[in-house]
Amino acid sequence: AMPPEDGGPFVLAWLVFALALANLVLRVLFVALAPPKPRPIHGPPLKTLIVLGSGGHTAEMFALLRWLPPTRYAPRTYVIADTDTTSMAKVTAHEAEIAQRYARTDEYGRGDDGQIRVDTMTSDVSSLETRLPTHFVKTHPRSREVGQSYASSIFTTLNAIAHAVLFFVTATFFTSEKPDVVLVNGPGTCLPICAAAFASRVLFFRKGPVIVYVESVCRVTSLSLTGKILYHSRMADVVFVQWPELVAKYHRAMYAGRVV
Repeated sequence: AMPPEDGGPFVLAWLVFALALANLVLRVLFVALAPPKPRPIHGPPLKTLIVLGSGGHTAEMFALLRWLPPTRYAPRTYVIADTDTTSMAKVTAHEAEIAQRYARTDEYGRGDDGQIRVDTMTSDVSSLETRLPTHFVKTHPRSREVGQSYASSIFTTLNAIAHAVLFFVTATFFTSEKPDVVLVNGPGTCLPICAAAFASRVLFFRKGPVIVYVESVCRVTSLSLTGKILYHSRMADVVFVQWPELVAKYHRAMYAGRVV
């Protein structure tokens, strides 16, 4: 579009709009194309936002979490759908397992069997409280329920996006809950949250969370719909797949082996 021919405030307003739009486009491109800032291996704990689905997605997520050192990815905030009636019990059981595993360690971070339970390079093992980081659980509206019409899902999706944006605004400005990492593996609940996390990085010039997507082990020859959206839009900084065949088709994906 060209600026209005008559001068005055209209031209100024058009220029301000054009500059703001150009700035936004450049920010989106920079955040989408630039690689995430590397994190030191023995750095401080990373606040981790974990989005749970239901059924198979949740089972795969907890299988993945068992491979991650809980003192490195802490505190953990679990996001479950407001209509999910099963994931809360699984969160409680998983955190209880962590507590039991880490409850008895010596000053070197070793358990009774001599195995390292706490990484003393990244964690303070001087007290039980520092060995057992707090976890949180937050509920989030679903974008679309199973069997819901696509027409009505427009409104529920907008509602889910609004809640996700509110969470990141609140976490950024009013609490200390802003995550360093958003970990997702495919449930529809994760898309509004990933979009809000990506938007926060655009607005605050990459000072938002890294988005990590782990594709389901069931996807052998192509990504799921959620995976395709996060991959092609470049909202996800890292896309892990569990079958090497997918790397040949999606070159930016990384083969991670199988976690289940």
